[in-house]
Amino acid sequence: MALLLPKPFRPIDLSFTIQTDLFCLDIQEADTRHFCCKGDETHLTVFCPRHTCFTAPNFQPWFRNVLREVLRREARVLFPARVAMWSQRTGLTYKRLSIKKTSSKWGSYSSLGNINLSLYLLLLPARCLDYTICHELCHSREMNHSPRFWSLLTQMLGQDPKPIGKAMNEQVRTWYQEEDPRYLLISNL
Repeated sequence: MALLLPKPFRPIDLSFTIQTDLFCLDIQEADTRHFCCKGDETHLTVFCPRHTCFTAPNFQPWFRNVLREVLRREARVLFPARVAMWSQRTGLTYKRLSIKKTSSKWGSYSSLGNINLSLYLLLLPARCLDYTICHELCHSREMNHSPRFWSLLTQMLGQDPKPIGKAMNEQVRTWYQEEDPRYLLISNL
């Protein structure tokens, strides 16, 4: 995913939500002294103290880091079962799965057989996560992007995979153009 230069973005505040078919998150005020998070593996609510000043100096970078940690924890719950399911379904193997805060790529497969996935995949539909998992599993057989690699990935997904990857990166560009704070989460600013 290619990141663009920063510009003014809407703040993450009570209107911020993440709603995909994989995961939902919202932010609500509550009668609490501290920030807390409650929910299950498909829907989380971040509760903040009443009258939280979302525009206070240094609040937004701190809050983005809080949300990144929430995403990381959720990814650690959701991703392993999905990777295991695709591995079992396809017969393609991996040794270990790591969840990373990567903003330069959605996933990678190491020569040691380890899969790394970006926690930011939670911001996208499940088909994007599945595409990325299958893409990385295909590298267990083809450690390149040759025609054989793309043929294997097409066979696994049952459709041309390239438009999915293109749409994922286009979504990030859209967030940037619309000054959506999701871009700031991904850009690690």
